[in-house]
Amino acid sequence: MKKSVLSLVSFLTVAAAALTGCQKQSEADAQPADNGVVTISAWSEGAEVTRLTNLEKASEKLNEELKSQGKDIQVKVEPKSFDGGWDQYAKQFMLSAKAGKAPDIYITPHETIGWLADGNYIMPLDELRDSKEYADVFPKLWDAASYNGHIWGALQDNEARPVFYNKNILKDLGWNETEIEELPEKVRRGEFTLDDMTKLAEEVVKQGKAKYGVIHRPVNGADFHYFNYLFGGQLYSEEDNKIVLDKSAVGKQLAYHYELAQKKLLPDKLISMEWKNVHRMVVNGETLFYYGGIWNVFNWGNDNFHDQLGKVDAKWVNENFGMMLVPAAEKGGEPITLSHPFLYTVNAKTKHPDLTKRLLELVADPKLQTEHNLQTFHLPVTERAAEDPEFKTDLTLGNIAYMSEYTTFLPNHEGFTKYSNVFWNSLQAVELGKQTPDQALESMEAQLKVDLGEDLKIVE
Repeated sequence: MKKSVLSLVSFLTVAAAALTGCQKQSEADAQPADNGVVTISAWSEGAEVTRLTNLEKASEKLNEELKSQGKDIQVKVEPKSFDGGWDQYAKQFMLSAKAGKAPDIYITPHETIGWLADGNYIMPLDELRDSKEYADVFPKLWDAASYNGHIWGALQDNEARPVFYNKNILKDLGWNETEIEELPEKVRRGEFTLDDMTKLAEEVVKQGKAKYGVIHRPVNGADFHYFNYLFGGQLYSEEDNKIVLDKSAVGKQLAYHYELAQKKLLPDKLISMEWKNVHRMVVNGETLFYYGGIWNVFNWGNDNFHDQLGKVDAKWVNENFGMMLVPAAEKGGEPITLSHPFLYTVNAKTKHPDLTKRLLELVADPKLQTEHNLQTFHLPVTERAAEDPEFKTDLTLGNIAYMSEYTTFLPNHEGFTKYSNVFWNSLQAVELGKQTPDQALESMEAQLKVDLGEDLKIVE
């Protein structure tokens, strides 16, 4: 969120805390309308409409259950999709909550649950973890739904940020087909490390096989922070409920990017480029490695990035690129990726808590997950959905579902946005050669002390 939104969050959080409590009600307390229909409202943002349509399909199953139980109640989902960006979406929700008109279900990125929970906007959903529908969730994913000792949302989808590698460049370097196809497994076993990746990128550039060795996103984003975890760091202390500046890990992060820039393995001024130029360089084979997201396969199939082919489909991408985890920092270490799951959260003041929770259990159906995942390039949240035959046969997604076992997440703390912005400034400084890693870390520490104050924990 931008600074203005964070101010609004703080104001409305205080206002919400001053209001009456959550006022949880049982279904008996919330009588349906005269026609026996209970309306459950749900909000989402953006073009991924299956987040809402899946709720409508789940309500059909719920209504069958209610009818079989002899209950004269039917559930109707009232969906609403917003356009205009996540900041505006959050503002609209907070203003609606203050007016007592917030939806029963608010679909949101996982990192927002900190302020939603602190402000009493949403209710804990700890019982979902023990429900049969969520019993086989990939264990690590619960971290994304957790805050202050509770589960605050039903996991809706998952994703992965793989490293794309150009198969054709490796062939030109002399790699055979077997070596190329086995690279992801070597990364998975900790045999091919981050240092190996850098050395290979150097070799490719030195021999003129590619213009660049490595390319990453050109703007601030979650991707950069998996390096913190990779180097053994932490970003958040649950015990203290504070954002962490892990100086050892951040120093290694900054040193890594400094090395890439100093060795000319990155494009000049990559951090000021437009996204379209980055996509063009990757698709046209100008770099060996690209720190990307699985959704980029969708991006490349919807815009004319390739100089000759224009749009390229998933088949072309898989023929020309491999996808691997971010390699371990040391031999035998564990590789990594980072996910950004979305959650179904429940209004703390909903009049229909039991029906709403049951709806969220039913929407975890593997077939509904698959329908959403195939349309939007996401990964399942449960193992049953990962084994769904239709999902497994997808050329791209079926091959990287294992990455959920190696995933990490950003902290669910409101202050992380400030941390991320300060880190981005330091990253820019080292890649542009304006500061050494040590200087950038010193500047970062000083600024975070100002921006986060008591919400900051420093680990030497």
